[in-house]
Amino acid sequence: MKQINAFAYFDHQAWSKPRRWLAACLTTLLLIGSVPASASAQNTQLLDQIIAVVNDEIILQSELAQRVAQARQDLRRQNIAMPSQRELVEKVLDRMILQRLQMQRVQQLGLQVGDQAVLEQMQQIARQNNVTLAQLRDNLNRQQPQGFAQFRERIREQMLFQKLQETEVLARTQVTENEIERYLQRQALIDTAYEYRLRHLLISLPEAPTTEERDQARQEIEQLRQSILQGQSFESVAASSSDGQNALEGGDLGWLTQDQIPTFFTAVATQLQSGEVSDIIRSPVGYHLIKLEDKRRTDDQALVDQYRLHRFLILSDDAAKQSKPPQSLVEVAQGIGSLADFETLKGDYPDMPASVNANSDMGWLTLDELSVTHARLVEQLSPGEAARPYATQEGWEILYLDQTRQTDPNAQDQRQQAIETLRRQKANESFDVWLRRLKDQAIIDIRLDKLRAEGAGT
Repeated sequence: MKQINAFAYFDHQAWSKPRRWLAACLTTLLLIGSVPASASAQNTQLLDQIIAVVNDEIILQSELAQRVAQARQDLRRQNIAMPSQRELVEKVLDRMILQRLQMQRVQQLGLQVGDQAVLEQMQQIARQNNVTLAQLRDNLNRQQPQGFAQFRERIREQMLFQKLQETEVLARTQVTENEIERYLQRQALIDTAYEYRLRHLLISLPEAPTTEERDQARQEIEQLRQSILQGQSFESVAASSSDGQNALEGGDLGWLTQDQIPTFFTAVATQLQSGEVSDIIRSPVGYHLIKLEDKRRTDDQALVDQYRLHRFLILSDDAAKQSKPPQSLVEVAQGIGSLADFETLKGDYPDMPASVNANSDMGWLTLDELSVTHARLVEQLSPGEAARPYATQEGWEILYLDQTRQTDPNAQDQRQQAIETLRRQKANESFDVWLRRLKDQAIIDIRLDKLRAEGAGT
């Protein structure tokens, strides 16, 4: 089993498709080794030092020191040259500030992720690593006291950040008919059956930069590009100099399909050769360099199974506390033999608010698109059958399988795919701007220089 670190960092930038985005975050967790417990113990004496204030929340020097130790170990694992201590501390602190700001916004909006959803993600992680959930728990707890509990809360945090990004950015992103038509025309002319492993370096600009600021940023990224071309590794330059959210991963964006790459460097990325570094790319947030690490074909023409599913929720405050569903509900599920039977549930439970089951038709889905719980239930069903009721945080849910079919994933509704892809690409580009504005609107007091002057800085 791979060693799993509950305290790894996440890249909040690459979130192109919800499931793929979260999977990428979880993979990052799985690859990073644990931080020695002594790192925390060595800094307990610093608990009274405040390193930063983010609106009305504080960041302690002991928290920062532990995160810096984690980042340093991660860089060593990736064989990335270490930035200077000052650069590393400043990058880690900036990431912590952005995390605090996002969580504050999550709380303002009242966004929540239920325990059931978090549990399903934990089960998926365990399954991907060929271990049971109990083995995953034991592995994390051996690495650090309460490691499993902290890991679970980091998963919850990432799911909340995903919800936040979808609420604040994706939901407000629209595409025009002309954009859709142009996209479909481009797709008909190019080979999209590739995934690209990219690294990214950003020199950011303020929202309304002066000519001097633009020139200075341009000069800086030109110097960085020359350093890379003269033999310095891209990942080391990114770790020390990039303003991107994934700088401390050496700028690694992971494997992306073409529709997941931000549009302002899609054309460049797809034309690079493996190992090649791009020319300088300008965007609304600054100047970029990208490097193509590798690319691979993904055009598997095999048909995939899809399932037409419906679900019905019966609200109950204590469902999650019960070991099995009431026998009356079991008998109700066993009596469902058709979609018409399933539809009668709304009449059988008139006290359920209409909004609870307003979207009971889940549409056509593959097993990969389902939660772990739903996938396990579907695998046991034949068309025209309902699963045994199972408990959620909200109550008892009955899942019904109406039909199955096999389909070519590349031949699905191209127009709808185009709309989704374009919205996510545009949202990807907008997210950095949104995050920068969130930071600009906050009251942030960073006390690094003061503590350094006093000889107590990290």
